[in-house]
Order: sequence, then C-alpha cells, then structure tokens
Amino acid sequence: MFKHRTSDKKERTLVEIVLIVLVLALLMMSFIHSFFKQEEKFTEVAYSRLAQNFSTKVTAVHAQWFMDKQPDNIVLSLPQESQRIYVNRHGWIDTLDDENACANIWKTVIMEPMYFMNSPVSAIEIKSANKTVGRVCRFELTTGEYFEYSSENGKVSQILLKNVNP
Repeated sequence: MFKHRTSDKKERTLVEIVLIVLVLALLMMSFIHSFFKQEEKFTEVAYSRLAQNFSTKVTAVHAQWFMDKQPDNIVLSLPQESQRIYVNRHGWIDTLDDENACANIWKTVIMEPMYFMNSPVSAIEIKSANKTVGRVCRFELTTGEYFEYSSENGKVSQILLKNVNP
C-alpha cells in the first residue's frame, strides 16, 4: 500500500509538471503572437523617431549657418570630433556630389550606414523640373515607410505607407 501511494504521488507530480509546461507554452505562444502582431507598429514608431531626429539635425545645422553668417559649410562640434557639413545657398544640408547625393546627405545627417533595424534604407533623389535650388531625397524602408527631405527649404515630411500584397 505504501508503494501504491508513492506511485500515485509520482504520477500526480508528473501530471502537474506537464500542465505547468503546457500553460507556459500557451503563454509564450500568446506573447510571441502579440509581439509579431505589434512589430509593424514598433517599426513605424521607430522610423518616425528617426525622421524627427533627421529634422532636428537639419534645423540645428540651419541655425548654426545663420549664427556663422551664412558660409558655404559649417562645422558642428561633436563630443569626440568635429563634423564639416556643406550647405546650399539657403543654408540647408546638401552636397556638391551629384552621384549618390541623397546617400551622402543621409550619411552626413544620420552619421550611420544606410540601415535601420537591420533593414536597408533606399535613398532616392526625386527630380523635378521646377526646382531651382536643392534636391528632394526619399529615404525608404522595404516595408514602405519613408520620409522625404527637401534641401530647398529644409522640410522633412514623413509618409507611412504599407506595401499592399495583391
């Protein structure tokens, strides 16, 4: 009889462990599902913040341009070094290089390679016949989110689009 109780106790313990593992597995599945469901929102919010940081630096450079009496380039003092930045005649960040101009503007402003959360960022220059000065650059993720920078007026406009699967 004593052995029978021990056997029942072991079986009950094994059943309890299996139930605990099942409950934990269900909780983990629920968490993973909700995380991936919200991943797009995380990317949108983070990319929106990146566009705001881009705009903030463009505005800071423009303000420095005014304080330095409107030179062709300005020098920003950073914690470990100085950064020389070319600005156009209106004081907005631009580049003299026509090849990969938007990629160069990205590197000047963001100071990082063209990646965002391990996804590549495309830099596209949008040509327009009526632009007199400056350029319009679109910085786009593969998921469809992008923001545009106009070196004519320093405006950074963010547009969030989703790729529509047919």
